[in-house]
Amino acid sequence: MTTYEVKVKTGDKKGAGTDANVHIILLDGSGKQTKPAVLNNRFKDDFERGKIDVFTFLDQTDIPEVTDIQLRRDEAGLFSDWFVEKVEVTNQNSRKTSVFPILRWVPSGVDIYFRQYDTFLPQSDPRPDQRNLELEEKRKFYEYEEKTPGLPVQVKKVPKDEVFSGQIEWHLLKSKITMKYSKTIEVIFGDGSWETIKDLKSVYSTPFENPKEMEDWESDVSFGWQRLNSVNPNLIRLCSEIPDKFGVTEEMIKPFLEGLTLSQAINDKRLFIIDLNILEGISVVDGYVCPVPIALFFVDGKGQLMPVAIQLFQQKGPDNQVFLPSDPPYTWLIAKMWYNVGDSNYHQAITHLEYLWVASEWCITD
Repeated sequence: MTTYEVKVKTGDKKGAGTDANVHIILLDGSGKQTKPAVLNNRFKDDFERGKIDVFTFLDQTDIPEVTDIQLRRDEAGLFSDWFVEKVEVTNQNSRKTSVFPILRWVPSGVDIYFRQYDTFLPQSDPRPDQRNLELEEKRKFYEYEEKTPGLPVQVKKVPKDEVFSGQIEWHLLKSKITMKYSKTIEVIFGDGSWETIKDLKSVYSTPFENPKEMEDWESDVSFGWQRLNSVNPNLIRLCSEIPDKFGVTEEMIKPFLEGLTLSQAINDKRLFIIDLNILEGISVVDGYVCPVPIALFFVDGKGQLMPVAIQLFQQKGPDNQVFLPSDPPYTWLIAKMWYNVGDSNYHQAITHLEYLWVASEWCITD
């Protein structure tokens, strides 16, 4: 006989706890499985919201390392809905523990199988029938409607799977209270403007942690780092030649190539370019300007991506300067800031809004 320990963490969402009867079956990849075991501790109210329950049972089948589990619950009790956060199974003989992140509501009267870290592409899912049934069920709750004509559809009602847990709600409430009494909320939503960097830092100082680059945001190293690790890392391309519309000359950027010529930097694959030409012609509010920048980057001897030239609009010309790291410090800093305006507009209009539109169209027609 083999002793198994099953540790179940019920979620912290509203209504997550259950009074239902719960059964579990343990499986491995070779087809072996245990008999259904009832998860019940006598004289204890199991599966309460946000709690961890530990169960042990014996079975004749020895599965040294459990690869799959099957959960089933009924509708007994006043409250039968059940949101499971995680299940851990330990074979007390082999001392091997298998972890199953569930993170979903378990329906009643259905055998639901879970594999360790079961994230699969549709074509690779070992249980396509279960996947299809779950998708059909989700379509009943994930509904969209066009709340504003002409704009992307919005969720009709927040599904219960997406509702914050009690712990997160409490964290947000504490942050809100802290913001209120530290007057941070006035800085964010007030009528005034941020006059200094200190005003911006005050937003993060109390309720939130400071962003990683708060103390180094002005440097070229930080600017290059943001291109790879921030919101639009898919924009950067290897530069094989300087586009005709980009007013960069070899003489301009020679001081920043660590002794290489332009052709050598290109051949060594150390030059990269970002062209935000997709923003050309974008509509803006009267009195505002959206830059449509092109930026050139060089990988230095330390492996750092460094900006070496920025042109804020598409076509070169006497009224469209190419900015360089050798420009006066604040001129170069402002050029980088204007580039970031274009970068953020791309992120909001393309990465966010277009993705939301495509996703909503897929959800409606799929």
